Amino acid sequence: MSRCDLLSLQGKAKRDPEGYRDDVLMQLQHYNALHGLFMLKPGKDFHEFADLVGFLAQVSASYKADIPAFHVGLIELLEKHYALLDPHLRRSLVSALILLRNRGSATAAELLPLFFKLFRCQDKQLRVMIFRHIVADVKGANKTRRNEALNRQVQNFLASALKDENEAAAKKALAVITELYRRNVWSDARTVNLVADACRHPSPKILVAALKFFLGQDEAAETAAEAGDDDDDDDD
Repeated sequence: MSRCDLLSLQGKAKRDPEGYRDDVLMQLQHYNALHGLFMLKPGKDFHEFADLVGFLAQVSASYKADIPAFHVGLIELLEKHYALLDPHLRRSLVSALILLRNRGSATAAELLPLFFKLFRCQDKQLRVMIFRHIVADVKGANKTRRNEALNRQVQNFLASALKDENEAAAKKALAVITELYRRNVWSDARTVNLVADACRHPSPKILVAALKFFLGQDEAAETAAEAGDDDDDDDD
């Protein structure tokens, strides 16, 4: 089925889920077959698979009984082959996961470990997408009242991520913490203590970034945060 046909079916399925259930299940069956192939070996001909992922992410909320945990398969594929997947497909999978997270079909606890692993990819567009999502996700969860359960969950994860041996992941953990502080989403002592811990990080870049936060000299970091990424070592 072409992308245009999928978009047409997507609109129809959202308006009349029961009437188009068989059509959607047929596409789900096709997705499962392609997913199995990509789990064995990621292929270069990924456009049809990417279109199916986007389609099912859009309609899955209308078919909760038939597609109960769509995000799990996407996480498994990215966990196993994130370094081998075409950058465009990788971003399509992450976009689908973000959509599912925004709709409450996936939890932060399920996605954060994967997203921080993906920060290691030499793909600036991907890193920007993930960084902005994490910040927006936490900010949105605290919009009407403080979501202490989510805040503690994310802060605990970031505390571990700051100790990651991969500098890129640890650097992004610090960036998320300081950006949420700057936006006044997190302004408690625990947040400040996380940055203080980063002042003892073995990486000079992370240590300096943490010190600049306390010295009030993090204008450059704020500019980078607005862009979502401050690394320029990309080839994608």
